[in-house]
Amino acid sequence: MALSKNNFPGTWIEHDRKVRPYIWNHRILSWAGKLVGLVFLGHLFFSQSAQSLEWWLQGQISGGFGLWLAYFGILTAAWQILSFPFSLGHYVTERRYGLSRQSLGAWFVDVLKGLAVGAVLGTLALGLLYLAVLFSPRYWWFLAFVLLFGFSFLLAPLAPVVLIPIFMTLKPMEANALKERLLALCKRFSVEVKDVYHLGLGEKTEKGNAAFMGLGRTKRIMIGDTLYEKYSANEVEAVFAHELGHQVHNDLWKGIGLSAVLMVLGFYLAARACELFFFPSFLTQIEKPFGLLIFFIVFSLVQTPFGLLQVLFSRARERAADRFAFEKIGVGAPLADALEKLTFQNWGYFKPNALLEFFTYSHPAPWRRILRIRSEAAA
Repeated sequence: MALSKNNFPGTWIEHDRKVRPYIWNHRILSWAGKLVGLVFLGHLFFSQSAQSLEWWLQGQISGGFGLWLAYFGILTAAWQILSFPFSLGHYVTERRYGLSRQSLGAWFVDVLKGLAVGAVLGTLALGLLYLAVLFSPRYWWFLAFVLLFGFSFLLAPLAPVVLIPIFMTLKPMEANALKERLLALCKRFSVEVKDVYHLGLGEKTEKGNAAFMGLGRTKRIMIGDTLYEKYSANEVEAVFAHELGHQVHNDLWKGIGLSAVLMVLGFYLAARACELFFFPSFLTQIEKPFGLLIFFIVFSLVQTPFGLLQVLFSRARERAADRFAFEKIGVGAPLADALEKLTFQNWGYFKPNALLEFFTYSHPAPWRRILRIRSEAAA
């Protein structure tokens, strides 16, 4: 039976039926969490709790960065408490469907690690924002963009060296034929990497993945053990070839460029809207914690339509990386097989809702990718 968009294998159809409750559990939890977030923000504004917190803290703290840190520390702690049941719900869903290998205790330790890392990074980011407002009252939004974007850029090479090992085991792959094949492909296309690493996904999940991480001297190939142990060498090589396509096409740098443009535009529009409308309406300014909270909310609203541009860009780059794998390296058949197995393994839809795919999916739906690759390979 020939595969087409109107003629799927029965195993795909049955799989999509099987995973529907699992996917909808996660969606309902996510949407409910966002609804609670909106109610939380609404309460802060309409009850004047956000202003009252600032006034109370001004009586306890002389001002400056300490006031900002205390204000957003309290709000963040309140939100973490409110959102914890939804995070727990996601964990319970993964356990219920046999996809999580973590005990409740191990999962909670990861939550605490995430909170600690988030607190450190959040404090640094807030400090950079404070410096921008302090040193450039008129063009603070542009200086804030420069400092925050530079900060995120510096974090990229640190991720595989500092951040990933906090949560997962990362160790060099033992010398074998597959490792030699992967490194030879990198050399063939002039992509410099530190080494090939096993990523310890199996400690936490049944799901599989692979990726390049880092920049410059910290760039590493990471192959999840849940993929390495369950897939043939040709399939692992094919998945890697797709990731290599992103490197050869400089997709990381293109993504950084797009993010920079959207971020600076978002900062400008949000700052102008706040200065013209929101700050006068709420009798505040950017120097005050309440004013910064308003800016964060307006910025998130401004960024929402930009999300579509980002997913459209991402899907285009994914298609190009698939094309690179089967045209330049000739691994079309094993890549299609690996994508099919990953969809089964990761409990994803082969054919998701078309509207949700268009507006939210960073990758083309599996059926589109597999059909296209197999059609090209057969041509």
